[in-house]
Amino acid sequence: MKVTKSDVIWNYTGTLMSLGSNLLLLPLMIYFLDGDSLGLWYVFVCVGGIASLFDFGFNPALARNIAYCWSGAPALSKNDVIFSTNDGPNIYLLKTVIVTCKYIYLIVSLVAIFSLLTAGTFYILHVSRPLAGYAHMAAWLIYIAAVFLNLYFGYYATFLRGVGAIKDINVSIVVSRAFQIIFAAVMLFLGLGLIAVSLAYLGAGLIFRITAKNAFQRYENIEIQIRNEQTVIDKKAIRRTFRLIWHNAWRDGLVSLSRYLSTQASIIIASIFLSLTATGIYSISIQLISAISTLAGALYAVYQPSLQSSHVRKDIEGSKRMMSIAMAAYVGVFWTGVLALIIIGIPLLSLIKPDMAFDTPVLMALAVYFFLLSNHSYYSSFISNTNNVPYVYAFIVSSFAGVAMSLFLVKYMEAGLWGLILGPMMVQAVYNNWIWPHKVMKSLDTNMLEMMKSGTKQIKDKLIRMS
Repeated sequence: MKVTKSDVIWNYTGTLMSLGSNLLLLPLMIYFLDGDSLGLWYVFVCVGGIASLFDFGFNPALARNIAYCWSGAPALSKNDVIFSTNDGPNIYLLKTVIVTCKYIYLIVSLVAIFSLLTAGTFYILHVSRPLAGYAHMAAWLIYIAAVFLNLYFGYYATFLRGVGAIKDINVSIVVSRAFQIIFAAVMLFLGLGLIAVSLAYLGAGLIFRITAKNAFQRYENIEIQIRNEQTVIDKKAIRRTFRLIWHNAWRDGLVSLSRYLSTQASIIIASIFLSLTATGIYSISIQLISAISTLAGALYAVYQPSLQSSHVRKDIEGSKRMMSIAMAAYVGVFWTGVLALIIIGIPLLSLIKPDMAFDTPVLMALAVYFFLLSNHSYYSSFISNTNNVPYVYAFIVSSFAGVAMSLFLVKYMEAGLWGLILGPMMVQAVYNNWIWPHKVMKSLDTNMLEMMKSGTKQIKDKLIRMS
């Protein structure tokens, strides 16, 4: 797999559109929704995020194994990688993984929707007591339907990432997000409130799945290649493939859980101890910083399939070059984005609704926390490209300890929002923030300064050639 200029441009376009849809909808939601309804929407998103954890690591594990198949690996392995001996894809192996994948996502989505309809609905009823009427519950049911469909058909996004179809997946993102913005704006203007936002989310998901499916079938004639592979994938092959993938998938699942606890669990805590309005402001702050972090890491997302392919081909220098570029871009884009948010973004939001007060020191603390968290997450993701997940226990212990520390600071020390941030920040700094970057740089025989210098120089050279 090779990353082209078109891949990079479309990935940034898709990332900007994905983030931009949320950021463009944010002023509309602030304007048309009252504080409690806005806070409840972010509780929807937070609870829906729990449902997405039910894929329990299959998303990254499947994408990784599809990349191995597409790079010509002769077989899959529980640990490490069986290195490629040819230049073409292993279509039989790819077909087997795809068939297995579809069964997995059906089971995952059914478990998720059952959980949302039962425990999720009970929780939403509890926190939405200040709201009158039943419109917010109708919005919740629509949101559940959207989560189900997004999970069930989520394998097409996984397929596209696995084969390195970066441009195609981002075209799908742009189309679906454009629909979401336009539809939500019209429905909010017509006075549908939370129902408008939920319907737009549902429609965007449907459009994304349709366009992603078509893109995958067309990419490098995959549909024809799979159809021409006459070998029948029986239940024995599916069970064998599931066991191979599950060996690391449950570890990836624990990593996803730890990421959720480290970033989103504080919203649940806020909804318990703070008002819905205060929870809404805090959730928006997390959304803004998280958006900047996602944009900053977009180049790593472009390179990840190629990094996996490089490992299969034992191309250490290629891995070092791509990782240096990706992390230099991450550092530069992240802090540029944070400064732009504080200088431009927050004053603009304050103009839309003056009574919605953002705390700049809290935003900066969130920025530092998310920067360090995402930084070590990208380095640990690089390690996972080798089909090993040695960081899983450190991640899960740290995330649970961070939640416990937040609860202690908020409930017993009455630290408020600062407790939600400082609790996990202190825990992550003890180990995860530094150990995984150190291990990656040691494996690549480099250091942080050398990586930043090399990455920055290569980015400058690429920009000069593109101009």
